[in-house]
Amino acid sequence: MSIWWEVRAVIKLLKGDFARLFRSRIFWLGVLAMFSLASLVVYTRWSDSRRFPDYYNPPDGVLLVGAVYIGIVIAVFTGIFIGADYSGGTIRNKHIMGHSRAAMYLSNLIICSAVSVIMHLIFIAVLVGAAYAGMIRRFEMPAGRIAEMTLISIFPVLSITAVMLFLCMLVTSRSAAVVCAMILSLGMLIAASTIQYSLLAKEYIEPDYKIVVTEDGSEKEIFQEPVKNPRYLTGTKRKLAELFHDILPVSQIMQIADGESEKNAAFFLYSLGIIAAATSAGMLIFGRKDLK
Repeated sequence: MSIWWEVRAVIKLLKGDFARLFRSRIFWLGVLAMFSLASLVVYTRWSDSRRFPDYYNPPDGVLLVGAVYIGIVIAVFTGIFIGADYSGGTIRNKHIMGHSRAAMYLSNLIICSAVSVIMHLIFIAVLVGAAYAGMIRRFEMPAGRIAEMTLISIFPVLSITAVMLFLCMLVTSRSAAVVCAMILSLGMLIAASTIQYSLLAKEYIEPDYKIVVTEDGSEKEIFQEPVKNPRYLTGTKRKLAELFHDILPVSQIMQIADGESEKNAAFFLYSLGIIAAATSAGMLIFGRKDLK
């Protein structure tokens, strides 16, 4: 019976939260940001096709560009949307009215997750629509593969959202929440890029050959032996880098974009693990937080 009452409480909270969401300026600014980013990608591809008509450059590789950078938009939205509840006393009032902290946390998680998915799908819809309308090159991959990549990429996007919500539900100040969430988002992006760069490094560096002039005036090419790359990861360091490359949500998105479809099941499980861990920890700490 208690679970049923919690479900009813979450549904009741969601009705009010969704009504507030669609009146929220930050939500529509986020939608506009993702639409603008997608439009910029479309314009860049259209411009390239005009300047280099013989160079076929399909948009397959940029399908998930929006998902890579969506963490920044989610950070701003979550920080402001949740921060407004704290600054306006809404969270305290909800608690006084009898809503449990678990219900409030889950309601916010559903709201922020819905916003993240909407923004993610807006970017993809603009890109796919432009391709099929003939504005840019057509996709080389079939529609089924586009749908698969879209579906799988939703889970790391949701895990990013869960982490951002965890942070913003614990930081009372709206401005501090936005700053902390932005720093975390940029940190994840930098970490993912650094790990990917390290894993893509070649084991050996191919040195350039040198042309020398001999005593008789002729030219001679001298080739040097490849040398070991000191930045190439080996052993435990490489295994740890590969593990974090699979666990970090932004890294997952990068790999999905690169066609690592054989890891889809692992990405799904890792994302669910992050969502479960962030939500459990968030609900536990929020449950003990002093709601002033």
